[in-house]
Amino acid sequence: MTRSLQQVIDPAKKVFLIAHVDPDGDTIGSTLALAHALGKRGKKCTLACSDPVPSLLSFLPGVEKFGVPQVTDHDLIITVDLSDPGRLGRAYEHVLELSLPVVNIDHHITNPMFGTVNLVRSDAAATAEIIFDLLSDWGIALDQLMATYLLTGIVTDTRSFSTSNTTPRVLEVASELMGKGASVTEINESYYRSKGAGTLRLWGRMLDRMELDGRIIWSVNTLEMRRECRADSDNGIVNLLGTVREALAAVVFREHEGHRIEISMRSRPGVDISSVAVHFGGGGHPQAAGAMLDGNLEQVIPRVLSRTREVLDSAD
Repeated sequence: MTRSLQQVIDPAKKVFLIAHVDPDGDTIGSTLALAHALGKRGKKCTLACSDPVPSLLSFLPGVEKFGVPQVTDHDLIITVDLSDPGRLGRAYEHVLELSLPVVNIDHHITNPMFGTVNLVRSDAAATAEIIFDLLSDWGIALDQLMATYLLTGIVTDTRSFSTSNTTPRVLEVASELMGKGASVTEINESYYRSKGAGTLRLWGRMLDRMELDGRIIWSVNTLEMRRECRADSDNGIVNLLGTVREALAAVVFREHEGHRIEISMRSRPGVDISSVAVHFGGGGHPQAAGAMLDGNLEQVIPRVLSRTREVLDSAD
C-alpha cells in the first residue's frame, strides 16, 4: 500500500464506497470485499450505486446493502472500478466537488486519475485483483465470503478466463481464492447460466434490430423495449454481438431516462476501441469500453458509428 493511500485510509472512520453505474460483478464484488475488509479495520462503510444491483448478482450476500444514500458525515470516499467520473452516475456526479479525499481504485487503462489518491493498475485483470493485493498488504486473512466476492469480480471481468487480460498471475490469484472456498462453478452458474425470461425476450428484440454497418455490428436497447420485455438489463449482449465474424467492433446503444444514451463497445483482439469511448467522455479497455452521452438515439448513433469507422480505418 502506498504511503498516500495509508494516510487517507488510516484516519477515516466513516467511508463512502461507490460502485459504477450499470454495475457488474467486478464493481460489486470488489466493493463488497473492500467494505468487509474495512469493517475488520474498524471502519463504518456505506455502499452506494446510482443503479440497482442486477438480479444476476443477488447470490452475493450483502448486495442488499447497496442503495442511493447521500454523503453526510463521511470522511472518505472510495470509488471502485470506475474508469472515469462519468461512471459515478447522476446521483454522485457531484462528489468529486466535495471537500473530501477520494480514493480511486481501478484497472482501466483509460482512467484519468481523478482521485486524491489513485490506486490504478492497468496490468490487473480486474479491480478485484487489486483489492486482493491490498488485503494482503493489510494482513487481512481471506475467508470464504471475501474470496467469493473477489473471485466473482475476476470471473465476470475475464468472462470466465477467456479474455486477453487473463494473465498467469490472475489465474494464480483465482486458484488461491478457490482454495479459500470460493466456487467458480457456482459463480458461473449464477451469473452466466441464469437469465430471466424477460432478458431473453429483450435479446430477441435486440438481435432482430441489429445492423451490420461495414465492419461494425450494432443494436439498440430502448426504454420501451425493456418495459415491454420486463427486463432491467440486457446482461451483456454486446459480448454476443462481438462474436459476429464479419465485424471488428460491436456497439450497443442503451437508452436511459433524461435523454442519455449509454454505449457499450467490444472489439476483436488487436483492435483498440477504447479511444472511441474516451472521445465521448468514457473509457475502458482496448477491447471493452463504454461511455454515457447526452442526447437521443437519433443524435447519438450516427456520431458514435462515424467515430468508430474512423478508428477502424486508422487501425488499417
